[in-house]
Amino acid sequence: MKKIVCFVLIMILCVSFAYSEDKVCLKIGDTAPKFALKDSDDNVYSLDSIIGKGKTNTRVLILIIGNRHTRENGNKWLKELDKLYHEQNNVEIFMVADLRGLPFFVTESMIKWGTKREKLPRPVLLDWEGKVNDLYKTEQGKSNLFVIDKTGKIRYIFVGKFKKDELEILNAKIQENIKKSLAIHKEIKNEK
Repeated sequence: MKKIVCFVLIMILCVSFAYSEDKVCLKIGDTAPKFALKDSDDNVYSLDSIIGKGKTNTRVLILIIGNRHTRENGNKWLKELDKLYHEQNNVEIFMVADLRGLPFFVTESMIKWGTKREKLPRPVLLDWEGKVNDLYKTEQGKSNLFVIDKTGKIRYIFVGKFKKDELEILNAKIQENIKKSLAIHKEIKNEK
């Protein structure tokens, strides 16, 4: 009996330790977790291909991660950010849609059709298993924004509803990262 009780206690401790370990949030300066997802046209995007890792460019990535409950707010973020950066090729913006938990009758073709019908200015990456949400340890039910620099480091995180003042802060952080990337790019060119 004592062995069973000890075994059960050890299992409870292991499970609770594993759960708490899994919930540690990402922080500014952490390396962004790698991913690869398809959009509604079946184009594959990976973190490395988006930020151009290994290439000498000045790319900054903004990820807007959410689910069907945050879609309207995520769309607002996407549209407002696109207004700021639609002519700049050094800023990429992607929305990642966590599609787990959809009703069983919602098919992949329905989601792809609906995504195309919204005519959003940037690609929406379809995360059928919620892997990116899990990797980035997002807060459920809220839009989660991550700014990632060309080295793959997270430079800014925001969780919540669209706010004009937060957009200004986000824009300042992005401009700061573009300037840093330009400086690094010039150093690399001068070394050659």
